[in-house]
Amino acid sequence: MNDNTNSSEVPQKLRDELLGYAHQIAEGYRIKLDFSHRSIKRVEKILAQIHKGYQKSQSEEGLFGIALEFATYIVAVIEKNSDKGRWERNHPDFGEGSFPFYWRGTTIFPHAWCLKRILDGKGDNVWAKYKTLVLKELKDA
Repeated sequence: MNDNTNSSEVPQKLRDELLGYAHQIAEGYRIKLDFSHRSIKRVEKILAQIHKGYQKSQSEEGLFGIALEFATYIVAVIEKNSDKGRWERNHPDFGEGSFPFYWRGTTIFPHAWCLKRILDGKGDNVWAKYKTLVLKELKDA
C-alpha cells in the first residue's frame, strides 16, 4: 500500500459533507444518486453538463471542489458495493491534494478523473474509467 507517513486519510466527517454537496448538485440537475455502480453513469452526465458550463465561462473557480465532491461519491459507491479502501489527501509521487484511493492493491485517482472530465471533456469519461478500473477488478476477483 502506501508508505507515505505524511499523507492523512480523508476524515469521515469531511466525506459526509462532500457527499451531501454531490447530492445537492445532482438534485439541481434532477438526477438521483443511489450508490449503485450504474449511478456513475449519472455522475458522468452531471460532469458533462458542468463541462459545458466551463467551456462557456472558462472559469475554473470552484471546479476543484466540485470534482472532489463527486470523487467522494465514487469512493462511497466503491466501498458500499465491495471492499473498503483507504482514501488519502496526498500521494508521494503525485503530490499534495491528489487524493489517491488505495483499494484492492491498486491506486486510483477519482478526483483527477472528475476534474479532467470537467476541464477536458468527453475524452475523460468517468464511467469508462470506472468500468475499466473498478468493475473489471470486481469481475476478475
